[in-house]
Amino acid sequence: MTQSRADLSASLASLAFAQQSALQLIYETAPIGLAFLSPDCRYLHINQRLTEICGISIEGHLGRTVRECVPALADSIEAIVRSIMATGQAVTGIEVAGQRSGQSEDRAWITYWHPLPGPSGEIVGINVAAEEITERKRIEAALQASERQFHTMAASIPQLVWMAEADGRIFWFNRHWYDYTGMRSGDREARDWQTFLAPDSGHAARRCWTGSLKAGTALEMEVPLLGGDGQYRPFLTRAIPLRDATSTVYRWIGTHIDISEQRRREEHIRFIVDELSHRTKNLLAVVIAIANQTAHHAGDVKQYQAHLLQRLRALAHCHDLLVKDNWHGASVRDLVAAQMRPFDETSANRIDADGPHIVLKPDAVQHLGLALHELATNASKHGALSGTEGAVSIRWHIDETGQVHFHWREQGGPSVRAPQRRGFGHVVIEQIVPRALNGRGKLDFAPAGVHWTFAFRHHGTA
Repeated sequence: MTQSRADLSASLASLAFAQQSALQLIYETAPIGLAFLSPDCRYLHINQRLTEICGISIEGHLGRTVRECVPALADSIEAIVRSIMATGQAVTGIEVAGQRSGQSEDRAWITYWHPLPGPSGEIVGINVAAEEITERKRIEAALQASERQFHTMAASIPQLVWMAEADGRIFWFNRHWYDYTGMRSGDREARDWQTFLAPDSGHAARRCWTGSLKAGTALEMEVPLLGGDGQYRPFLTRAIPLRDATSTVYRWIGTHIDISEQRRREEHIRFIVDELSHRTKNLLAVVIAIANQTAHHAGDVKQYQAHLLQRLRALAHCHDLLVKDNWHGASVRDLVAAQMRPFDETSANRIDADGPHIVLKPDAVQHLGLALHELATNASKHGALSGTEGAVSIRWHIDETGQVHFHWREQGGPSVRAPQRRGFGHVVIEQIVPRALNGRGKLDFAPAGVHWTFAFRHHGTA
């Protein structure tokens, strides 16, 4: 009676394993799963390692079909076996997954299927080798999750970020890179940050980057990068090497931080420091001039001290106005109000000031403020504000040529006579202020009251 094909395969397989004790030893000691299947997908031999796929013992596999032992994998395994039986060709690199009963963890194997020919050349069975890759899959999944997390983070930070291979070839940019450069991900020139360097700094930056790649050391430097709007902006550029367990560089992470605003702040601070130095020198020069002229015209130390303090307070009022507006200037109206306030309070509001809104530069505020103080001081001691009936009219306007015209007129006070000796107030009004503001003025001691006119070029904002 002729044996069936299945019986023949089983007999040949049993004979092969019975006669090849070395092969039996390999099955028992191999670190991977091994099995031998008949053409009808029955287990003729299997080692302990491969039984871990389903948890059935070696004895529980032998003679039973794949569909009986691992029904979830039966369709794919039977298809592989049919392909091998039809073509005689091995099938390799097939990944299968399984989950043992009572366990929640998925496990994965990579499998290799090779036909075993009999004495007459026909295929009598299939050798199966299966290597578990569960841990590798877990690591790959963790790595993919980590990369997704990194990409999400890199997309959310306001920096230009890229990743490169060990040789510096960039394979990924974040969204902000394309937003800044105006490039698209498919544009070839967008794949290298060095393409966007300014011509005058590109050579040095490339040399430093080449040196970092060669030595495996971090790069940090400031470079201008071209934006999609055609403008170069300064960036703090860093490239950090990533190393494996053997300290070998396998990747680079690069970042570009826009420091345009920082540079503007630094320039503004330098401007403020320079401006403060300039203004301090000017202020000290004014104070020294006030101190010298007050001393020159003072009768004694007590008088010198009183007059100096009054003039320094007047200068302080000007300074307060300028500080209030960040030293951009002050309006004529605010300047007049600040300088007249101490005198207006003691003269029953007999100071009438009116004129359009004109903003003066700091130098004009300081010097015109000193002139107003000297005029008001003289009026309170000798002029219209020394009695109870006099008044002061202050008017200003700006003409079509940009000249500011200032008028101080006293009336109703004692009859005025020109002083025999010119004091510090005269020096301020007739010399210091006109010279400082490049203006021209006239101080008239008319009997009806002091009248001062002054005109100077306006450099502020009307």
